[in-house]
Amino acid sequence: MEINLRQGKTIVTVIGQENLGDNLLGSKIVLTNEGTEKKGSLNLPWIEGQAAHIVRANQSNGMFTVAKLVNPAGPEQSATVMIDPYLETPELIILGGGHIAQPLANIGHLLGYRVTVVDDRPDFASPERFAGAYKSICCSFDDIENILNLGPASSVVIATRGHMNDMDCLRKVIKYPVAYLGMIGSRRKVKAIKEQLLDDGTDMEKIEKVRMPIGLDIGAQTPAEIAVCIAAEMIKDRRGGSAGSLVEECVLKVAHPNDCELPSASDKDALHEAIRAALENIPAALATIVKTKGSTPRKAGARMLVYRDGRTLGTIGGGCCGESEVRLQAINVIDDGTPRVHRISMTADIAAAEGMSCGGTLEVFIEPVITFAKVFNGV
Repeated sequence: MEINLRQGKTIVTVIGQENLGDNLLGSKIVLTNEGTEKKGSLNLPWIEGQAAHIVRANQSNGMFTVAKLVNPAGPEQSATVMIDPYLETPELIILGGGHIAQPLANIGHLLGYRVTVVDDRPDFASPERFAGAYKSICCSFDDIENILNLGPASSVVIATRGHMNDMDCLRKVIKYPVAYLGMIGSRRKVKAIKEQLLDDGTDMEKIEKVRMPIGLDIGAQTPAEIAVCIAAEMIKDRRGGSAGSLVEECVLKVAHPNDCELPSASDKDALHEAIRAALENIPAALATIVKTKGSTPRKAGARMLVYRDGRTLGTIGGGCCGESEVRLQAINVIDDGTPRVHRISMTADIAAAEGMSCGGTLEVFIEPVITFAKVFNGV
């Protein structure tokens, strides 16, 4: 069964409530078109309205959010909701398979991107050269619009072997609403390219969004260092960091609210399979991290699907002991049909097993997948 879950849909799930007559835990609606349309109902317009407002306000970053909503007509009533925008699996597209592409592909893979490398030379687009890449494609750069699905989940780095190829690729990619677009080049080259794009009739607003010269200024010299500075800029754009020194950030006490996951392929698969299980009446429960404190291997938005027979898909971290706790809780949730929030304390032993020097806590919302059936039936 194909699940029609696309970028632009946001799942809103009630994970906590106070002084509400009905038990809404696990109830959900799906918002589309930046919160202007919905499927399903929570029967409380003030929750749905406030959730839609948050979706519209966060449309620029589309990050996972947990929010407490209060009834303006009765402040004693409140609901805590998990606002989970559906994001396509992020893809890093590297146009050019040269010396920077290899370390950048490796870093992109570590960051959870599906990496695609394109070059018009067979030796520079071989699977052996990019063993960790999702795809390596040998084709003319003239064909990239036909072979690539460019969109909001795409981060594109242009680093071909020549100025003309770079320019041709940029002309094609700049037309699309990609998440990140950067190009290798000297300041002199960048100036000439901007002038050429203006002559072509490209809007200045689009030109200014292109990261060129690419990357953060960290004094990078080697291909690996340049790959790091490019990846750092991609993370900064995604997370909204200042790119300042962490020492300075600590002194200034600047906090960044995006303490959540960039969804991985396994997170996306866990959500898809949870919906599939709901529609096919397969007993299962979905565990989603909704809050973390301290040092944890995964952050809010990470998912793990647990089937009644003990199989799992995805990971929430927390070591073997932590995930075993969640599996046991998930079985109980499947049996009694009652969603719950489970707290995992990562002891020093669990933290050490995860390769961290100290531990933290995870709060995990566990719900039977049947809660998805009402809003996704017929998709």
